[in-house]
Amino acid sequence: MFQPIKEDFLHYLWKTKKVKPEDLVTTAGIEVQIVDYGTYNLDSGPDFFNAKVKIEDTLWAGNIEMHVFSSDWKTHGHSNDKAYDNVILHVVYEHDIDPEKDPKLAKIPTIELKGRIPKIYLDRYLALMQSQDVIPCQRLIGHVDSTKIELWKHALIVERLHQKANHAAAVLYQHNQDWESTLYVMLARYFGAKVNTAPFEMLAQNLPLQIILKNIDKPLSIEALVFGQAGMLKANYSDDYYRTLQEEYKFLQKKYELTPIQEVAWKFSKMRPVNFPTVRLAQFAALLQKEIHLFSRLKAIDRLEDLYPILEARPHDFWKTHFRFGKESPESEKNISKGFIDLLIMNTLAPIMYLYGKTMQEEIYIDRALQWLEAIKPEQNHVIKAWKDIGIRSKSAFDTQALLHLKQNYCDNFNCLNCKIGHEIIGKIV
Repeated sequence: MFQPIKEDFLHYLWKTKKVKPEDLVTTAGIEVQIVDYGTYNLDSGPDFFNAKVKIEDTLWAGNIEMHVFSSDWKTHGHSNDKAYDNVILHVVYEHDIDPEKDPKLAKIPTIELKGRIPKIYLDRYLALMQSQDVIPCQRLIGHVDSTKIELWKHALIVERLHQKANHAAAVLYQHNQDWESTLYVMLARYFGAKVNTAPFEMLAQNLPLQIILKNIDKPLSIEALVFGQAGMLKANYSDDYYRTLQEEYKFLQKKYELTPIQEVAWKFSKMRPVNFPTVRLAQFAALLQKEIHLFSRLKAIDRLEDLYPILEARPHDFWKTHFRFGKESPESEKNISKGFIDLLIMNTLAPIMYLYGKTMQEEIYIDRALQWLEAIKPEQNHVIKAWKDIGIRSKSAFDTQALLHLKQNYCDNFNCLNCKIGHEIIGKIV
């Protein structure tokens, strides 16, 4: 049965020179000497540029293309692609076709790597690719120096901040480099946590910050704008607060020519009541009433503890006895909790600071984003527990955010060959 080799494994072996140049021959039995393995290409086109190989007495300079099967050349349509005209060597795991059937491929020497890959690399690669564990490398990670894991965490946290900042950069562009509006939209997005990020962002995009600022001295107006634009003021509930919001929104909607989003966009199922979008919307409205120029405040803050008073907010008293409109519940506070503020800092404020530092080329703001993460207590969830169970502990949100990014972007996709830990496991001989 064919072993599940992937092309990226062949790329890894070639660029790290794990395939030794000695005793290589083409499928036609002609000796090949690798003079230069070439430069790895991450873009379209052949896999390695500017390689040099000596076949018999002739030195060839050009590109190298790699496939799991020889037949992939035809499957990928390379014979009709001029980008592959300068391929001087075809390297495959398994040679499965007669190249004479393809005129272009027939002119290119082919090397088959099956049976030529050192067993230790192949065994460890397959152990990772076939792992059924939560963390694919958890049985092999003991081979990796802890210092290298720590260094990889630092790279991962920057990668995560950059990833999150990319979305904020798109919002910044939409809002003509207005940082206050960008923070407003991104803050709204992460009030939706994972389930309601999209409707929260749509809400903020459909309710410009300028309108909020024009009504900043009118708490009821801001609450009506938020719930009205969320599409949640169309029912016939008898609550006085609800009816007051309806009347206020009816006036404001006409005044500002507003179009609400559809209420069906919001998700309530399988959620704890404290995370219902109605509660989060009430908290968001409370925060908007409190802070006029949040980004300007944010820029001036160094210490993490100074962020909490700014982000604390108490919704309207109606929400003490409600989780949603039309249904009363036992009394409980719905203030923005410290734990939720931590999530907002991790997912919104730190990435925004990182983006601002990158955009303005001021390292102080990038460092501040990292320092905030280092000052927040580590998160507690099943992913972090899985890392802890195999000996990878977390001191702060800096660590947990890095490990979450590692799990989501590498482990879950078996992207081990682009992971420093996976690279160490496969390539290190002990």
